[in-house]
Amino acid sequence: MAIEYQSLFINILGAFLIIILGLILGQIISNIIRRFIRGIGASKILEQQLKVKVKLDTYISTILKYTIYLIAIILALNQLGLSTKVLKILFIIILIFIIIFTILAFKDWLPNLLAGIYLIRTKKIKKGEIIKISEIEGRILEVNLLETKIETNNKEILFIPNSTITRKVVKIIKK
Repeated sequence: MAIEYQSLFINILGAFLIIILGLILGQIISNIIRRFIRGIGASKILEQQLKVKVKLDTYISTILKYTIYLIAIILALNQLGLSTKVLKILFIIILIFIIIFTILAFKDWLPNLLAGIYLIRTKKIKKGEIIKISEIEGRILEVNLLETKIETNNKEILFIPNSTITRKVVKIIKK
């Protein structure tokens, strides 16, 4: 009986240490990758070549960090003696949640990104122009990848999604 408790304690301690090491290792590797990507200037290259502002270093390092966290959790559960069937079911459930989250996150983001790239590349609308979209009239302050910043006549600042601009009729009043 005492041997079973010792074995259980050792397994719990081992799982705890695996999770702690996974958290530390994930953070360290994430920082190293972020500095490496920032060092080679990948984000600047993308911005110069494609006219796309993307924080590539942040995105890649974050994905890598959470992948290491997930691996640490799976190893910790394995240390606790969960069968591989339970781990596979858990992994499938997590994967389904990730897929659902990704679909919901990119539902509006991807069309706005594509529209933003189109607007920036074609220079359909430019900073400083006064435009009218539906009932909104104002001067363009900035055209980003996802949204366009407009200042109305009332000095209100509006952010209009780029997909809205490409779908609606845009009337350029003054260049």
